[in-house]
Amino acid sequence: MRAAFIETRGGPEALKVGPRPDPKPGPNDVLIRVRASSLDRLDIYSREGSHGVMRQLPYIGGRDIAGDILEIGSEARSAYPDLAVGQPVVALGAGAHAEVATAPAMLTFALPPTCDYTAAAAIPTAGRSAYDALVNRARIQAGEDVLVIAGGSGVGSFGIQIARAAGCRVITTVGAPGKFELASRLGAEPINHYEENVAERVRALTGGRGVDVVLDHVGAPMWEAAFKSLADGGRFVTTGVTAGHMAQIHLGQLFTRGLELHGVGRPDDARLRRIMLGLLRLVANGQVAPVVHAVLPLSEIANGHRMLEASSFFGKIVIRMDEEAGAPAS
Repeated sequence: MRAAFIETRGGPEALKVGPRPDPKPGPNDVLIRVRASSLDRLDIYSREGSHGVMRQLPYIGGRDIAGDILEIGSEARSAYPDLAVGQPVVALGAGAHAEVATAPAMLTFALPPTCDYTAAAAIPTAGRSAYDALVNRARIQAGEDVLVIAGGSGVGSFGIQIARAAGCRVITTVGAPGKFELASRLGAEPINHYEENVAERVRALTGGRGVDVVLDHVGAPMWEAAFKSLADGGRFVTTGVTAGHMAQIHLGQLFTRGLELHGVGRPDDARLRRIMLGLLRLVANGQVAPVVHAVLPLSEIANGHRMLEASSFFGKIVIRMDEEAGAPAS
């Protein structure tokens, strides 16, 4: 099979595209002919060896899979009778930036009727993180105000839609004027975090009250603004710390204002399955749609990494294994 892989850690130039051995599924796995995958920040950390991520080399990145089942493990056949060879699926697996990959049967699902392979490949990692954060951790309710930090990210673009589907009003931060219209199309009120005081703007938009929920994955640079944006009794939930992990907290305000702080953690496969089933229901119903910024062939995966590093995208960057590429689809 062809795959994108690293043999040494470094910049985007460390990525190679070439032949690698086909993976072998375990008894509880499925083997998938990958049609499309997508990129996320973990791919950068794995390539660099940064953020405490040190992979055994050579390493094939990617977790999000959209494709067709080639083989079903011996135990998985009886445990998941709804899966069949040849079936189009979306999955959370490993080594997804390749023509063939494996995934646990527990984390393999029928392709939503509203999605093709390209759109489905954008769903798993970003979508399940946003869903778990907002629905399970923050427990969003209709009528609440939600602040989504970095609305142009994969998590952010899903977060806006999930909150809107729940009947929430959404405010979001973006870092470029070109992202204002895209955020507005998803139903959010955008704030330029480079040019505006986020907390002051949030307070102005909410009549001085603040928001009920903040969804963040940026970390330290946005922590103070997020904390000050919360209404009394508000909930802050984080799905990552892409720009820094150390921040100060005013424990007195946490106590007196009755604030809640949550992290999504690292769910086990059983919890991930429940999260994905909930998310995929929203996708199948048309309430949430993956936002795809660009579609690149596998041979251009290094350019996708560069887009991620420059934050010059809105939504997700998808990699096609059949070398089909297209213009931005936002």
